[in-house]
Amino acid sequence: MAGKYKTKQQIAIIDCLKDHGKNYVTVVEIEKYLKEKECSVGITTIYRHLEKLEQDGVVARINVEKKQGACYQYVMEDESDDCFYIECEKCGQVSKMECHHLSELYSHVNADHHFSINPKKTVFYGKCDRCAK
Repeated sequence: MAGKYKTKQQIAIIDCLKDHGKNYVTVVEIEKYLKEKECSVGITTIYRHLEKLEQDGVVARINVEKKQGACYQYVMEDESDDCFYIECEKCGQVSKMECHHLSELYSHVNADHHFSINPKKTVFYGKCDRCAK
């Protein structure tokens, strides 16, 4: 997004996502965060900015089963495309995983099955270590 015009609201939304680090947040959580920071941004404006930020590759959006609506996370500039997400079916915790072995899988599916996987929207379900005990 270098060199692109950024509004005060857009910067506040990015700050919110950065403050949450690797955790995903919903639009409702973003709106609450902005109100706490005394930054008045309507829900429609938040959605509009998130859509643009996602198109620019600044924000990742996934749907988490136990949360209503999409969840958003700031994308670090040095992030690999060899990533996917894992979601615990019991506690709902979502984590980003980076693994070079996935590039082999993505290449195989593309070459042999003529399908290009979007790693930013790939979610595997199972149980985390804590819930598996």
